[in-house]
Amino acid sequence: MAVREQGRQIRKQQHKKRNLLDYSLICIIALLSCFGLLMLYSTTSYVDQIAHAGNQFYTVQKQLIFTSVAFIVMLIVSQIDYHIYRRMGKFMYPLSILLGILVLFFGKEVNGQRRWFAIGPISFQPAEFAKLTLIITLASLTTYAYRALKTYRILVIMAVLTLPIFLPVVSANLSSGIIIFGIALSMAFIASNKKFIFVLSMGLGIGACVLAFKTGFLEMVLDGYQMDRIYAWFDPVAYSSTNGFQTVQGLYAIGAGGLMGRGLGESVQKMGYLPEAQNDMIFSIICEELGLVGAILVMLLFILLIWRFMVIAVNTKDFFGFMLVIGIMAHIAIQVLLNVAVVTNTIPNTGVSLPFISYGGSSVLFLMVEIGIVLSVSREISLEH
Repeated sequence: MAVREQGRQIRKQQHKKRNLLDYSLICIIALLSCFGLLMLYSTTSYVDQIAHAGNQFYTVQKQLIFTSVAFIVMLIVSQIDYHIYRRMGKFMYPLSILLGILVLFFGKEVNGQRRWFAIGPISFQPAEFAKLTLIITLASLTTYAYRALKTYRILVIMAVLTLPIFLPVVSANLSSGIIIFGIALSMAFIASNKKFIFVLSMGLGIGACVLAFKTGFLEMVLDGYQMDRIYAWFDPVAYSSTNGFQTVQGLYAIGAGGLMGRGLGESVQKMGYLPEAQNDMIFSIICEELGLVGAILVMLLFILLIWRFMVIAVNTKDFFGFMLVIGIMAHIAIQVLLNVAVVTNTIPNTGVSLPFISYGGSSVLFLMVEIGIVLSVSREISLEH
C-alpha cells in the first residue's frame, strides 16, 4: 500500500509539473506575436496585392504559419528539463562554428552577403542558432567554473569561447555579430565579480572607435558598404539617394505619425517608398500609423517582457537557470534597442529585426525556443512553491 501510495504521489507531482506554465509570460508573447501579425498585414498588404496577383495576405499567411509552428515548439520546449542543455551545449558549440563557416562558402547570396542556407522555399540563418548556442555555452561555463567568477580568468575563458562563434557570424552579418558580442558582454558582466573592468573597457572601446575613425583605420577594417552606412548616419539627407535612403524614408514615416498616427493601415511610406518595411523598418510603420502613443505602448510590452524575465531570473533555483534567463533577456533587450536605435538614426543602419514583430521564419522560431527555455526555468520555480 505504501509503495502504491508513493507511486500515486510521484505521478501526481509529475502531472503538476507538466501543467505549471508561466501564463503571464505566455500572454505577453501572444500579445506581441498577434500585434506583429497585425502590423505585418498592414505593412505588406498593398505591396503583396500588386506583387502576388491580388493576394494581399501573402506575407502575413507565411508569417502566421511560422509563428504558429514556433508557438507549438515553444510549448514543447517548455516541458523539457532545461538542465539537459548543459549536455547538448557540447554538441551545439562545434556545430554552430561549423555552420557559421560553411554559410560563408555555400550560403545563399543576397545583396552580396551569404547569411542563409536555403533549401527550396525554406531558409535558415545560422546566426540565430549561434545566439542560442552562445547563451547555453556561457551559462554552462559559469556554472561549471562558479568559484572562478571572482577572478579575471573567467572573463578570458568567456572571451575565448565567444570568439569562434563571433568571428564567422560578424564576417557575414555585422548586426548579428554585434548582438552576439552584446550577449557575451552582458552575461560576463552579470556573472563576474570584476565589474570595474567593464566600465574601463567601455570607455577604452568608445575612445578606440573614435580614434580608429579619425585616423582612417576604420576604413581599412570595414567593408566599403559598412563605411558608407557610417557616413550616411552622420548626414542621412546628404546620402538620401543612396545609403541614407532607407533611414530618411523611415524618419519621414516617424515624423508623419505625430502623436496619434495616421491610423491603422493608413501608412504612405509602406507603399513602396520604405525598403524592408516588413523587416528592419517595421517600427517606422508602427510610428506612422499608431503615432508616438502606439510606439510607447509597444515599448511598454517589451519592458513588461524584460521585467518578467528579471522576476524569473532572481527566483531561479540554480545558477545555470539564472544565467540562461539572463542570456535570453540580454538577447531580446539588445535586439529591441538596436532596432529602435537604427530606425531613429541613433546608430548607423545595421539591419536588425524587431523581435516577434518583424517578418522572418528562423528568427521567430529561435526566439520561441528561447522563450520555451525560460518557461521551463519558470516551471521549476513554480514547482518548488
